[in-house]
Order: sequence, then C-alpha cells, then structure tokens
Amino acid sequence: MEIKKNISGNSWINAGSVIIVLLLFSIMAASNVTAPIYELYALKYHFGPFIITDIFAIYVLMLIPSLLFWGQYSDKHGRKLPVGIGVVMEIIGLLSFLLARNMYMLFIGRAFMGLASGAIAGPASGLLFHYHRKAGAVLTSIGTSAGTATGPLIGGLMAQYFPYPLRLVYLISIVFVLIPAVAMYPLKDTSPKNPMLKLHFPSIDKDVTRIFLLSSFAGFIAWSITAFFMSLAPVYIITLSGINNIAIGGIIVFIMLGIASVFQIISLKFKIKGSMFTGMVFIALAILFILISIMKNSLYIFIIGTVFAGMGQGFAFTGATREIKEISPLDKTGDMLANYYIIIYLGVGLPVIILGFMDRITGLFNGILYYGIAFIIFSIMMGILLAIENFKD
Repeated sequence: MEIKKNISGNSWINAGSVIIVLLLFSIMAASNVTAPIYELYALKYHFGPFIITDIFAIYVLMLIPSLLFWGQYSDKHGRKLPVGIGVVMEIIGLLSFLLARNMYMLFIGRAFMGLASGAIAGPASGLLFHYHRKAGAVLTSIGTSAGTATGPLIGGLMAQYFPYPLRLVYLISIVFVLIPAVAMYPLKDTSPKNPMLKLHFPSIDKDVTRIFLLSSFAGFIAWSITAFFMSLAPVYIITLSGINNIAIGGIIVFIMLGIASVFQIISLKFKIKGSMFTGMVFIALAILFILISIMKNSLYIFIIGTVFAGMGQGFAFTGATREIKEISPLDKTGDMLANYYIIIYLGVGLPVIILGFMDRITGLFNGILYYGIAFIIFSIMMGILLAIENFKD
C-alpha cells in the first residue's frame, strides 16, 4: 500500500508504517481510557485527588526503567521482541482494571501499562525512524498524541452511556490492541543492530547535549500540561461546570489532544526551533486562561485555555521530536529516544505528583493556581532560550 511519495522516491507512508502507527495509537488509547473514569473509582473506593495523582504517577515510575532497558535492548537485538512483550504487559494491565475489586488493583494495572509503554515507545518509534527517516518523527508524534486523545473520549463516553462502565471499555481496548499487534507479527525488522552493545545508563554525545536538553525540556513542558488534563482536569471540569457527567471530562481531554494532533501536522511548516518556540507561547497562554477560569469560575474560559493547550502541545512536542530525530545517530536511536522519553515522562509524572501534594496542603484550586504560575514562568524561560538558539542559527 503506497499512499504518498517523498522526494527520494520512497513511500512516505507504507503498510508497515501504518501498522506500527496503529499499534502506537492503540497502546496509548488503551492506556488512557481510564482518565475520565477515575472519578467513578474515587466514588467507589472512597479516595480523593491525591490518590488519583498517585495512580497516574505509578505509570511513569514503571515506564522510565522499562524505557531504559528496552531501548538499549532494541539497539542490540532488534525492536520486535520488546514491542511484543509490551503488548502482553498492556493486556495484563487492562485485565487488572477489568477485574479490579479494590484500589490496589488500579495501581497494579497502571504499573503494567507503564511497563508496556516503556517497552513499546522507544522500539516502535525506532522502527518508524528506520522505515521512514524523514516521516518517522511525525508519525510517532501523531500516533502517540492521537491515541492519547482518543482513549479518554472512548473511556468517558462508555462510562457514561454504555452498560458495565467499569468493564466493557477494557474488553474493547484489549481487542483494539491485539489487532495491530497481530498484523505487525509478519513485518521484518531490518533496523541497524549493535551486538557489541552493553547495557548502560544512557549517555548523550557532548556535541548534541545542549540542543538535546533544550528540545527534551520543551517536550517536558508539553506533556506536563497534557498530564494535568489527563489526571485532575476531568475532576476539576465536573466541579467547575456542576454537571455530573463523566463524558464531559473525556470530551475536554479529547478536544485538547485532538487539537494537538492537528497542530502537529501544521507545525511541519515551521522551522524546528520556531515550532518549539510557538508551542511555549501557546502553553503559557493556555495556563493563563486556565487560571483565569478558576478565578472567574468559568467553564467557557477553561475551554479557551484547552484550545491554546492543544495548539501549544502540538507545536512543542512535534518540534522537539523532530529535533531529536535530526541529532540521533542511526545506531543509537533507541538510546537517544530512551533519554528523550525519560525526560518527557518525568514531565508527565513529577508535576502531577507535586500537584497532588499541593491539593492536600492548599486545596485543589489553590494548587492549580500555584502550579500554573510556576509553569507560565518555566514556559517563558524556555521560549527565551529557544529564541536565542534560533537567533544563533
């Protein structure tokens, strides 16, 4: 299947890349169907926002060591086995939610989902980079963000309007994960391998350290605001709107990440550092509008902030991923991606954990206020650094 030709004559997207993107999409969707459903679990098992952030954070705690190991393993032995193992762990995680009888099984489920994402993210992205060096970064960003957007939408709608709200969505998710996983089995892995590679803590070549860190922290900020929408935003939206409808939280998350997916494509018209700079500007605006929505108690202003957040995430994440692709040696792709994803997922986990603690100390709304002010400052600082770097070029 050939959809588009690039300048060199190689297919921009072929059957193999479509299957890999669909697998990334399905894994991210399945891992995030829980986002709007946490409110139901909180009512059922009697816990508050602090526990929600802990359940969300255990995903990151398991994901990072998984990234470290499987990224290097894939550079040495190939990328298909880690992806297959990741699929198995994702299904175990979904089964844990499906069969959950207490709060602790939710932690177990999220832990396995984190291990799964760590095993799949680097190797699958590496396969895409190998299949299509030019398009791999874009396809990785689109598959990841589109899946992350669709999961909460499906979870929210099914929890609100379908029977068995804490069961059926996980059965469907298992099917969605298995279809591209089975389709991927016949694909050949011809990406470069380094049999002499020894397991090590990932390192970065000195000549690319500065630009690697700059790009990675742009991705950190992009996924920090995403983490807010994936964890506490549904609870906050229900409180703000006064409408007790689980689907609303999922729809808002879908809008944010759906817009992000669209602007990931639009961002390709920008230079890489220009894309990241634009992302920082929109993220700062997004947080500002979210803070205003708190003070004005306005869901409509929150939605404006949501739109800006999606635009900022799209520009910043794709720009950062494109830059990492540009500076990654072919034989160290897994290593570079592991480092990149570690920083990104620290952005997913650490701020949410901090926000959970702040909720306990100051209350949810004040916690979001302090969290938001800090990230506006952080985004502005990153924007200045990116502008300086762009001027040097």
